[in-house]
Amino acid sequence: MRSITIDREHLAQNIVVAMVTIAALTLLALVAAYWTWVWLAPRPAPLAPPASTTIGAASAGSLFGNMQQEGAAVAPTGIAIRLLGIVAAKGGHSGYAVVELEPKQILAVQEGEDLAPGIRLAEVGTDHILLERNGTRETLTWPEKNKPAEPAPLRPMNR
Repeated sequence: MRSITIDREHLAQNIVVAMVTIAALTLLALVAAYWTWVWLAPRPAPLAPPASTTIGAASAGSLFGNMQQEGAAVAPTGIAIRLLGIVAAKGGHSGYAVVELEPKQILAVQEGEDLAPGIRLAEVGTDHILLERNGTRETLTWPEKNKPAEPAPLRPMNR
């Protein structure tokens, strides 16, 4: 049988190599444990339910400045209004409509607000909007796809 002899000349070198090997294996085990925990651990429960943030036109209007509306302004009668987009109401929130007024002025208006003095957005549907012009209701629908881009016809609603 062969006897194991400890080489006294290289004892310090053997201890350093053993310590570095143990440190490397410990580091490998810690990294493996960390990534196993990250990938396989259950997701933490949220501390609070997410807050429903409703941003109204009043708070969003101040982002780009506010236009001062005069209370005694004369209501326009013959403004051509073109429907550009609709965000229909869902879940108790108001709908929005994107419209273009006659002089190429584009507005995003919330249901119940005024487009211009005397013209109010009364209702937003999925394919039409309902305008109230000095007490008279008018329906504004999408323009037909076969025609060139023209302002959509306004039709008064009879009640």
